[in-house]
Amino acid sequence: MNRGKLFLKEKLFWLGMVVVIFSWFANYLYYESKQIDQNIFLEHYYEIYLQDETFVTFYYLSNKADRSRVSYAVLDGVEVYPVSDEGFWNDDSPTPKFEQEFSHQYLKSVRLQLPQHVLPLEAGTDNSWSFDEISFVFSDGQTVTANIGKVIVYGKLPNFDMLEMRVSSSSNQHREEESMVATTPLTVEAIKVPFSEYIVEDVFVKVNVNQKTLKKLETLMIGGDRPAWFEDRMNVEWNEVEGIAITDDIFPFKLEKNDWLQLSMLFNPERKSYFDFGVEIIGKTAEGEPFIRKSHINDHPFLTQQGVNEIISENKGEMKK
Repeated sequence: MNRGKLFLKEKLFWLGMVVVIFSWFANYLYYESKQIDQNIFLEHYYEIYLQDETFVTFYYLSNKADRSRVSYAVLDGVEVYPVSDEGFWNDDSPTPKFEQEFSHQYLKSVRLQLPQHVLPLEAGTDNSWSFDEISFVFSDGQTVTANIGKVIVYGKLPNFDMLEMRVSSSSNQHREEESMVATTPLTVEAIKVPFSEYIVEDVFVKVNVNQKTLKKLETLMIGGDRPAWFEDRMNVEWNEVEGIAITDDIFPFKLEKNDWLQLSMLFNPERKSYFDFGVEIIGKTAEGEPFIRKSHINDHPFLTQQGVNEIISENKGEMKK
């Protein structure tokens, strides 16, 4: 009888061991299935203006156990370097720097410096230089050649003389607004969103030239707290925002000196790309002098676990092609 009980205990013990091993193996396979083969860079749509110190930041997904970091990058044949360490580890406690944390990956960033002397662009000129692919070399020897969206570098800053910015605001609901005043009589011939062929479904812009409404903004120039009516503007539904979509037939239109123009901008909150560029206001003065004035946008997505899963799935699909 004792031998039978002992045999049963041994049997249960080994059965338990098999269950533990099987469970461990299943967990291991699940863990491995959630790992990415290489770091995944997201899409960025940037306009940059060449200055004494020019920097650009890119974002990517990395496995949590990946301790590597970007050593340098090559873009359009130009070798550039990070300006700071985007993460650090120590033997006792791994503490990487990251933008967001997910189940199996971190969202990290790397900030590159673009030295003037190595770029194929002369500062102060009307020329530009663009790139859409970068090879990132990591400290573990891995090289990731990524399509990072599109970056345009301009030789000089845009001209803001024709339309002076007076009031701007933004919200965490991916909304921005800029109100400006004409310093001279002018005609607005078009308002365009750069990179529209890539982000046509992600940026919506309305223009408002209702002088009766906009001149209320003059009170904000005196200083002090913004009135409640102004803050509430950023919380109304997009279809209730005053103005006309720039895709409608509204051009050209004229502004007299000291007339106001307001741009309201909405960005797709579910997108996975990074924006840093200017909506272009294109026109000419009463004397026929052409101008382009840019209303700056800087908006980042907030990724969800579902969004990260979709990025990884799409990336695996691309790698199989």
